[in-house]
Amino acid sequence: MTDPRVASGGYRYALNPIQWFATNDGWLDPDKGPAPRDLLREIARSGFQAVHAQVPAGWTVTEYKGALEDAGLKPAPGYLSIALPEHGVEMPAMLEAARANAAQQAELGLTDMFVATRMTRDAPRVEHPGIGAQFDEARFAMILDLIDRASAVIKEEGVRAALHPHIGTWIETETETRRLLDSISADQLGFGPDTGHLSWAGADVIGLIGDYRDRIHVMHVKDCRLQVRDAAKAAGKTYQQTVVSGLWAEPGAGELDLAGMLASLGGDFDGWLIAEVDFPTLPPFECAKVSAEWLASLRRPLH
Repeated sequence: MTDPRVASGGYRYALNPIQWFATNDGWLDPDKGPAPRDLLREIARSGFQAVHAQVPAGWTVTEYKGALEDAGLKPAPGYLSIALPEHGVEMPAMLEAARANAAQQAELGLTDMFVATRMTRDAPRVEHPGIGAQFDEARFAMILDLIDRASAVIKEEGVRAALHPHIGTWIETETETRRLLDSISADQLGFGPDTGHLSWAGADVIGLIGDYRDRIHVMHVKDCRLQVRDAAKAAGKTYQQTVVSGLWAEPGAGELDLAGMLASLGGDFDGWLIAEVDFPTLPPFECAKVSAEWLASLRRPLH
């Protein structure tokens, strides 16, 4: 059955509740937030009806489904962070993890999932974010091969991977994004843009989304303050220093042309918008509530 918000002209939307895990130093701590069931109840209480799916460690998919149902939530496409050899994970182990993660998503009834390369605190692009630092052609070729193989494995489980460029990783810039998307077939690899991360990297987000909108079924909706971004780049600030300087904002409270970015998806977009506020300006629950209200107010452009 079609989601009623889609049928009435609205978007399907969900929350990635990372604001509960934000730390004062501009990073994320997965052990910081509420217990999983408590978190799901808070998400539902904030006004969301769906959540970025992530089966907690040690849980079965059946247990997670039960917790979602108890909270009154539906699963929305989840996220796979792909480890690289530089993280001590070789290709066979990475592919096994990709298959297992995709199988969980499929069991939850999902058909798309975000895929990004892993970001670590000591990474060169965390130290020098948003500028495509230390690009290396051989490394790019290795990552292209890795994502090609991972997305093929994910497809075998009935799920389509959606490339998710992310600041601090080796797939960060518009050029890297376009090259990778153009190198892997659309039926195997989709595109899962993040409005905030692409804007931080200086991408033409509206143009990029418009050019690849047929491959977009999932998108992270994030707002940011461009003045903070520009000042941080000029000062050579790190990822974390930029974040604590006030880069991120709740949807609609920053300086991005989110309306234009959403319009570039086209009037027939029926995928998922996933709200993310990496470093909230409000307490986590209030941040989620404001995000839900903003998303609920959206209407798709006419065809």
